[in-house]
Amino acid sequence: MGHYVIIGGGGYLGANVIRALQRNGYQERIIVVDPTPMEFPTVQFNRQRVDVKSFLDAHVLQEVLTGAEAVIHLAAVGHMGMVACDRKFVFDFNVAGTKKLVEACKIHGVSRFLYASSVAVAFVGVPLLNASENDPLPNPKLYLDHYSASKAEAEKFVLSQSTPTFKTVALRFRGIYGAEDPNVTRKVADLIRKRLFLARVSIHDRESNSMASSAANCAQAFSLADNMLKKTDGIHAQSYYIMDKEITGQYEFWTPLVHALGRTPPSIFLKNYKIAKAVVYVQQLFCYHVLGFAPILTMFELAILAMDNTYSIEKARRELGYEPEPNSMAEVAAHYRMLATREKSKWNWIIWTISVAVFAMIIISLMSFF
Repeated sequence: MGHYVIIGGGGYLGANVIRALQRNGYQERIIVVDPTPMEFPTVQFNRQRVDVKSFLDAHVLQEVLTGAEAVIHLAAVGHMGMVACDRKFVFDFNVAGTKKLVEACKIHGVSRFLYASSVAVAFVGVPLLNASENDPLPNPKLYLDHYSASKAEAEKFVLSQSTPTFKTVALRFRGIYGAEDPNVTRKVADLIRKRLFLARVSIHDRESNSMASSAANCAQAFSLADNMLKKTDGIHAQSYYIMDKEITGQYEFWTPLVHALGRTPPSIFLKNYKIAKAVVYVQQLFCYHVLGFAPILTMFELAILAMDNTYSIEKARRELGYEPEPNSMAEVAAHYRMLATREKSKWNWIIWTISVAVFAMIIISLMSFF
């Protein structure tokens, strides 16, 4: 048996994937290739079996792929941050980087390649109802951002390279979240804390509906997909939607976190999508090209919040044996409630310390006076 390599495995999803692999019996070596690996106390696994390498090493692929049996590719330039508006950088990383990795895997005899894709490959600002993997991908010109277009191109390439000796699979996620997720979950939490989670926007006469992908369910799917690819007659060259089983309102989904942070759910309902779209478009341009920092909300984020977009997980159930655990929002809320309690205790301790110090100074001053 060779080892596993997880590209971009130093983040929250990577930690969950490692835990899932180990829980499902894999106890051999796992190599994580990531420039900034993080630790998450809520996601425990055997770190003695995990090595970490940096992207900055020019020879890292040669080193980590030698003797590897499977590669899990999680790294990507996403929707957020200033780099998201740099088309060349996004495509160089997400497409050219993926092609280079696939070719290196084939040269080194890697037998399985698992790719983290996204529902962004299917969403172009038009409602999706129970979207299926059999639906054709949109015209590339219709994508709302560089990330979406690049992920679609990279997914197509990955699946096109699948052979009986080099099996590939693509798992499509939406809004990966979890207690310590530093991306989607933290961004929403920050908006809630700053009282910017104020209004709901929808093209419908009601709150739009969607689904999400907990990191735990994503990790379970990777383990199941890997088991499928291991089989001699295992299905490969396929994409799968990996979601929680619940369909919820886009804003209702975050209600437990809103309450955990001591706020109230959005009460304003913006029904004029055209105005909201114009405002976000101007804000996005101004932030990217004038202020030089990432916008609060992007055009892609606005569209996917304002429209129904739901996805079928029946293919994953049927072919992978995927059965999602209930969504993790209760765990997320409990985690942020605990953080708020700690912060409050920290400030209470600081105030108490200052008070004692001031009191002591007063006593000393009085004693010296008398």
